[in-house]
Amino acid sequence: MRLVIYLILGVIVSGLLSCTSYERLINYHESPLIPTEPQVINNYQPITVQANDILAIRVLSTNPVVAQPFNLSGEDGTGYLVNGDGYIDFPTVGKIKLQGLEIEAVKTKIIESLAPYFEETPIVQVRLTNFRVNVNGEVGNPGSFMVNNERLTVIDAITLAGDFTNYSARDSILIIREEDGMRSFGYIDFSSPELFNSPYFYLQQNDVLYVKPDKTIVSTVRDPATRFLPWLGGAVSLVALILSLRRL
Repeated sequence: MRLVIYLILGVIVSGLLSCTSYERLINYHESPLIPTEPQVINNYQPITVQANDILAIRVLSTNPVVAQPFNLSGEDGTGYLVNGDGYIDFPTVGKIKLQGLEIEAVKTKIIESLAPYFEETPIVQVRLTNFRVNVNGEVGNPGSFMVNNERLTVIDAITLAGDFTNYSARDSILIIREEDGMRSFGYIDFSSPELFNSPYFYLQQNDVLYVKPDKTIVSTVRDPATRFLPWLGGAVSLVALILSLRRL
C-alpha cells in the first residue's frame, strides 16, 4: 500500500513541476496596474522611407492628360524602388531623394517636384508596398506578413501570427530592427502594462519578432514520457482505490 501512495505522490509532484502557472498565460497583469485614465501616446514614431523600400505613387489632376506621364502602371500607382542612396527615378522629373522622410513628407516633396509641370497643385497618393513583419517561434502561425496599415503594433503582429501557443514565453519577445544601415535588438514583455510604452510597441517595416518557448515547459516537450503522467496518475489512483476497497 505504501508503494502505491509513493507512486501517487510522485505523479502529483511531477505534474506540478511540468505545468505552466495561470499567471504566465495572462497578458498585461504585472505591476504597475493598467491605468484607468487615458494616456498620451508618446512612443509612436511614423515609419520613414528606407533604402530598398518600394513606394506605390499615383499622381491625380483635373487634367488627366497632364498627369498621365507620371502614372506608368494604372490606377494602383507605379512601384518605385528606393535605391541604396535613398533616391527614386521619377518620370520626367528625374531622381528624387526620399530616404528618411515620412510618407506625408514624401507626398509634399513629390508635389514640389511636379510644380513646374502643372498649372494647379496635383494630388499625390503614396503607399509603402513592402511593409512586412516576420514573426517566428512559439506562435500559432509563424511566417512573414504583408501589412497595409502603416501603424502596426506588436499586438497586431502576434495576432496575425495566430497568437501565442501554450508554450510561449510572453515576458521576453525579441524584436530585431534594421534602420538606416544599423541593426538594433529590443525586448517586449507581454506580462506587463509597460508594454504599451515600449519604443518597440509600434513596429517598423521588416521588423523580425521571435517568441521563445517557456523554460517551465521545455522539459515536458523534450520528454514525451511526461505526456502520459496524467494517464499514469489516473491508473495508479484507480489501483489504490481497488486495494482500499478490498481491505474493507
